[in-house]
Amino acid sequence: MAAAAALLTSWSNAGENAALGADGPKTISEGVDTKCEITGYEPYQGQVGSYFLSEGDKVAVISPSQLPTRAQADATVEGLKKWGFVPVEGKYVCPPVRTLDEQLEDLEWALNDPEIKAIFCVRGGYGSTDAMDRLGADVIANARKPIIGYSDITVYHAAWTKVGLPSIHSSMSSTFTDLPKDCFEAEARMIKGEIPRYQFESPEEGVEGNATGILIGGNLSTFAAVIGSAYDPTQTDKPFILFFEDVEEDIQHVHRYLTILKHLGVLDRAAGIVFGEWTDLPTDGTGNFGAERGGEFESVADMIRREILPDVHVPVAFGFPAGHGKANYPLLMGANVKLRVFGKTCVLDWRP
Repeated sequence: MAAAAALLTSWSNAGENAALGADGPKTISEGVDTKCEITGYEPYQGQVGSYFLSEGDKVAVISPSQLPTRAQADATVEGLKKWGFVPVEGKYVCPPVRTLDEQLEDLEWALNDPEIKAIFCVRGGYGSTDAMDRLGADVIANARKPIIGYSDITVYHAAWTKVGLPSIHSSMSSTFTDLPKDCFEAEARMIKGEIPRYQFESPEEGVEGNATGILIGGNLSTFAAVIGSAYDPTQTDKPFILFFEDVEEDIQHVHRYLTILKHLGVLDRAAGIVFGEWTDLPTDGTGNFGAERGGEFESVADMIRREILPDVHVPVAFGFPAGHGKANYPLLMGANVKLRVFGKTCVLDWRP
């Protein structure tokens, strides 16, 4: 307990948020308070034309991962209406129970129905890999419509990228309940093909430099399970920039996932890396293994600098405010993005 208390104190003093649930362990979050500015918007100028939405378009509302509550589904439907779209619910959005076949049926309907112009996921959770293992790449490629979500939806972002289509990493039902105004507006505009430019002040010193490549990644633990699959987006001859965030994973687990990617050559092949939010990380137990490395890690960023970056020689940014924290700025995945890191100032720009 003394070690856990010392760890909590060191992270709190570093400007992180510490919390103790009523019946749960102490946790911290890192990167959730990063100052981020949208410096402008530009129309999407990528290779996939006529891809984004206009008012009046029909949007599928489905749960291709874990089942949401009825309240989450209702918030999504009502929110999309206020944005000027026509939400259409799948058959199996939030029943008490659902089979994998029914989960897949909703996804295939959303992809194959020509009147549906985009897929808005109600929630993440778990189960996307099971569905994606049974969904052919040609179905996604022929549909040519964006999917919107994050967390376990990382699996679908990978699949969309693999077939050459962009997708939107952004909040789901929480978009319409408690998303900060700037994130809310950015998501609404990105769905219509207006892509923001971000400048953010990293809470940690990164690795300076410039990089360009397609943006891939999402939830780190989920992404690690995608590597080597038929929809592995790193199996490309194009330069790519990695983005990672995670929730409820301690430092040891984050290290393990990054080590998997290191051993598989993913980090070596990246043109740049952006680390997002680390949310609700447990601080009790043995999750901080830094003592075995000469001193406890002060943060996830500290662990990454000491354990991962010595073998990485590309631009690296810390603390982009996307992930499971309150702020979740949308990211256009599978599209070319420029990363600039100078000091603690970082820029993400999708313009050609």
